[in-house]
Amino acid sequence: MNKRTGLSYARILALAAVVLSLAAGAGTAAGQKKPLSYDAYDGWMSIRSTQLTRDGQWLAYALVPGEGDGELVVRDLRTDREFRSPRGNQPAVTIDGKFVVFTIAPPKADVDKAKKDKKKPDEQPKNALGIMELGTGHVTTVERVKSFKVAEEGGAFVAYLCEPPLKKPDEKKDAEKKEEAAKEPEAKPEVKPEAKSEEKKAEEAEKEEKKKEPGNDLVVRELATGKEVKVPEVTDYVWNKDGSWLAYAVSSKTPENDGAFAWESASGGTVALLKGLGHYKNLTFDKEGSQAAFVSDRDDYEAEKPVFKLYHWVPPAAAAAELVSGSTKGFPDGMAVSENGTLSFSEDGHRLFFGIAPRPKPEPKDAPEPIKVDIWSWKDPYLQPMQKARADEEKKRSLMCVMHLGGKAKTFV
Repeated sequence: MNKRTGLSYARILALAAVVLSLAAGAGTAAGQKKPLSYDAYDGWMSIRSTQLTRDGQWLAYALVPGEGDGELVVRDLRTDREFRSPRGNQPAVTIDGKFVVFTIAPPKADVDKAKKDKKKPDEQPKNALGIMELGTGHVTTVERVKSFKVAEEGGAFVAYLCEPPLKKPDEKKDAEKKEEAAKEPEAKPEVKPEAKSEEKKAEEAEKEEKKKEPGNDLVVRELATGKEVKVPEVTDYVWNKDGSWLAYAVSSKTPENDGAFAWESASGGTVALLKGLGHYKNLTFDKEGSQAAFVSDRDDYEAEKPVFKLYHWVPPAAAAAELVSGSTKGFPDGMAVSENGTLSFSEDGHRLFFGIAPRPKPEPKDAPEPIKVDIWSWKDPYLQPMQKARADEEKKRSLMCVMHLGGKAKTFV
C-alpha cells in the first residue's frame, strides 16, 4: 500500500466517524421524551355523567379537564353531529329524547377570584340551568339555580329551585349596618352572680328561639312551550315516576303558609297534604309514583324539642293521613319518628321503611353550663378526633323500622 492510498483510507475512516457521531446525536435528540410534570394532568380530559336517550340516538356527557372549565357534549350517534355547551355538566335527558337539561357551572376564574376576595357565600358565582333542544342544539339558560329535577318517565316538565335573589345595594348597606351593630358590645348594668346567671339563661333561651329559614322560589317549566309556574318559599321537592305529581314542602315567613303540597301536572291543581307551622321533610314517592310519605313536627312544633310524625298520602286524596306517631300500637317507649331517617317504599309498595330515634329531651332549666373537655380512654372504639368528626353523624343516627301497608289493617314492626 502506498502513502496516497493510506491517506485516502484515513480520510474515509475519519469522515465515517464524524457522520456516525452526528447520526447518533440526531437520533438521541429525536428520541428524547419531554419530561412529564404535574401541569400535564390539568390537560387530561375525563368523561363523566354519561346519559343516553331511550332510542339510542343521542349521547350526552360532561368532558372535564383536571383543572379548568369543562363542557357538555351532546352527540348524535347516527350522524356524528355534535352540540357543545361551555361548563355544562350533570346532564339529564327527557324520556321522549327531545331535551337535555343540565347544570352550567360558573367560570372557574370567577369562582377563584370571589374566594380570593373573600366574598360572602351569597355573593359568590352560582350555577345556572341549561335546557338544550336536541333538534337544533339551542340552549336556554336560567341564571342562579340551586338544583333541578326531571321525572324519570315524564319528559314534559322540569322543576328547578332558585337561589335567593341578590340583595340590592341599599339592602346590602342595611344588612351590613345590622351586622356591625350586633358586633358592638352593649353596656350592661352590673349584676350579682345569681342575677347574671338567670340573665344569661334568659339570653340563651332567646337565642334558642326557633329559627326556621324560609325557602326559595320553585319553578315548574313546560319544556315544549316554555310556560312556567312559580311556587314561593320551597325547601324540598320530588317528582313521582311518570311526572304526574310534584310534591314539595314550604317553609314560609307567614306561618300559616307552611306545609306539604302536591301539584298535578295534568290539571295544574294543587293538593294541600298537610298545613300549619312546622317543618316538613323527606318527601318520597314509591316506585310506581302512586303513593307518597313525609315526616313533620307540625303537631308538636311549639315544644322545646318537637317530635316528628310520619304521614302517608295516596293520590288523589284530599289530604295526607297520619301513619306513625308515639301513640301507634307497638311503637317503642321513649322513641320517636326520626327526622333524619331515610324514607323508602318496598318494590311492591306494600311496605314503608323509616327511621326512629330516642325521643329528644328538653334540657333542665337549672342545668349547669356544659364544660368542653376531651376525655381519652383506651376503651373508646374511636380516637377523639374521629369521635369529633362523627359527632353529628352519631346525633342523627336512627334505627330502621317498617310499616306494612298491604291489607285493611296497617301494622308496625
